[in-house]
Amino acid sequence: MKPFIYILLIFSQSLFSQDFWVKTNFPTDNSSLFSIYSIIENNTNEILVGTFAKGIFKTTDNGVAWSQSGLNNMWITSLAKDNSGNIYAGAIGSQFGSGIFKSIDDGKTWTKIFEIETGINKVYVSSENEIYIGLNYTSEQSGIHYSSDGGNSWQKIFNESENVYTIIKLNTGRVLAASYGKIYYSDNNGINWQSTSTGLTSSTPSSFAINSENKVYLATLGYGIYESNDNGVNWTNKTGAGWEYSDLEIDNNEIMYASTRGNWVYKSDDNWNSSVLINSGMGQDKYVLDLYIDKNGYLFAGMDYYGFYRSNTPVVVSVENDNLLPSFYLSQNYPNPFNPSTSIEYSVPNNDYVNLKVYDVLGNEVASLVNENKNVGKYKVTFNGSELSSGIYFYKLQIGKLNQVRKMALLK
Repeated sequence: MKPFIYILLIFSQSLFSQDFWVKTNFPTDNSSLFSIYSIIENNTNEILVGTFAKGIFKTTDNGVAWSQSGLNNMWITSLAKDNSGNIYAGAIGSQFGSGIFKSIDDGKTWTKIFEIETGINKVYVSSENEIYIGLNYTSEQSGIHYSSDGGNSWQKIFNESENVYTIIKLNTGRVLAASYGKIYYSDNNGINWQSTSTGLTSSTPSSFAINSENKVYLATLGYGIYESNDNGVNWTNKTGAGWEYSDLEIDNNEIMYASTRGNWVYKSDDNWNSSVLINSGMGQDKYVLDLYIDKNGYLFAGMDYYGFYRSNTPVVVSVENDNLLPSFYLSQNYPNPFNPSTSIEYSVPNNDYVNLKVYDVLGNEVASLVNENKNVGKYKVTFNGSELSSGIYFYKLQIGKLNQVRKMALLK
């Protein structure tokens, strides 16, 4: 046996058996009492999760250990954070009374800043620290309530007889509010509203997301993911009907992650031209309620009934501290499977000689992608397999004494 084939087998057994997801030690007995509806990160890099009827839990070590962090026995429907690190929680329950609660100490203590008698769908904080609350419609209390001073004072800015499921403020200053099968938008912060349903199918919306090109995305329950290129007026369905999409997250590499009911999480370029199912390590028929990417680039998934998962490795090198020196890292190629081209990202921790090669299952080299000195940094290369036959291939990154191997599939 060729020496490299033997090494490759060892690597493939250790690396390729590694699932994308790791289940954390989140306290769960497979009961709805432990369903996770919302995720946020505080100023000290602790992850806080809002649960159904169990309040807020936090972890300081990516999910190894957990502790209660207030609002016990309440249903936490939504979490948000302002630029100063203050955290806002939408909570429903009898112990403290339903309302919006604020923490100025990273989630240690909470103070009610708004009393609510109806369902809370969304707490959203804009980049200007404005707080928006989207409510279910009732005759007593409904619409969108707004605060520009951290919750000290409030005004109602939306009076339509609609449930407001999710809210976002665009870079243009336009506010979008999603109701059933309809988008409302305001260019003067709620003084006047217009509505549109162009391109939309009557369905319940769940989450907005926006990319660096100001394209807006809307996830819905059962009728797909929609895209708008004109600030929310006209919409195009990117996925077709089917899965109930519960949340959207876009990382700083413009990759979108969409959580679903019953088929886990999809990964796609932000235009949703193609997608890859990432479910290894999650098991079967899971309902992912919320997604979150932390400052270290890990992707987290809050589940209905089944606890809390995180990605085995960061999905991006760094979200907030992008200028920090990167660690040694070889990404899973994307897309995978591919035809005929795919992208591979890697990071170089020290100025060093870099070797990145592709091998077939017999250990024969089929391509040399990188073979030169590289400075510290993050890099991306494209591998074109148009001259190769369909099958499994391996790519190996070697930097000094560090090396890693990953597997990819070419399908023609």
